[in-house]
Amino acid sequence: MLNSLKRLSYRPEVLRSVRKLGLSSILRRAYFYCAQPEGRILQTKLAGIQARFYTHTPEEFRIVESAGGAGGEQRVLSRLIGFLKPGDVAFDVGANVGLYTVLLAKTVGDAGRVVAFEPDNRAFDHLQDNLKLNGISNTGCFRKALGDRTGPARLYSSRIIGGSSLVVTGRGASGAEIVDIVAGDELVAARGLPVPRAVKIDVEGYEYSVIRGLSRTLVHPTCELVCCEVHPSMLPKDVKPEQIWDLLKSLGFAAREIYPRWDKTFHLVAAKV
Repeated sequence: MLNSLKRLSYRPEVLRSVRKLGLSSILRRAYFYCAQPEGRILQTKLAGIQARFYTHTPEEFRIVESAGGAGGEQRVLSRLIGFLKPGDVAFDVGANVGLYTVLLAKTVGDAGRVVAFEPDNRAFDHLQDNLKLNGISNTGCFRKALGDRTGPARLYSSRIIGGSSLVVTGRGASGAEIVDIVAGDELVAARGLPVPRAVKIDVEGYEYSVIRGLSRTLVHPTCELVCCEVHPSMLPKDVKPEQIWDLLKSLGFAAREIYPRWDKTFHLVAAKV
């Protein structure tokens, strides 16, 4: 019964209808009530890698559950896990509660490193909790947003953890907080961070600015793969989705894969060949 409900709850036509009717929050809570694990700790396994995550809210439960393939994260996670090897370095820009950070840290092992960036206070605290839960020690975490400038910025908060944006208030906005934003290349130089072999970006419409600010790092021969979630409806008015790919091409990325999602967002995977 529960598996049937799970499959139904992730069908694109169901998700679109539920959102149109304004029932997303109600049904998300109902599903969480039925499916929440003991102690609200959910275990997931992908490509032979096991990890556990706290699921404080219905939204966090869905985030972690998506690693199993239902929510659209499995393909890009599998792509990253299959690409990285022990000893590699990866950046997780927009780490949220740490789904990618934890799984990639386990992939690269003690000889590797994952550097995570997350400006939202709630998400950052839960990211730290999930790293401790999994005994992860090969990460560096920054409570900062990456962009193409350095200074304070207004992060529009969302009741849905992980839905905060530097670009627009977005659906379900519940306020704003002032966060630190830093040009990625400046932070890499200032902190002596290693050049990553792979970069994951999920920043709710701010992806073009992140890539611009990290361009010297991305153009480096060591950096070979970028996985970027593109949010067309949240991009600034002067930025079109194709410009993101054009910018990556100018930095040496020659091959791309597109993984569409039900809500018109998509994962753009860019590789150097």
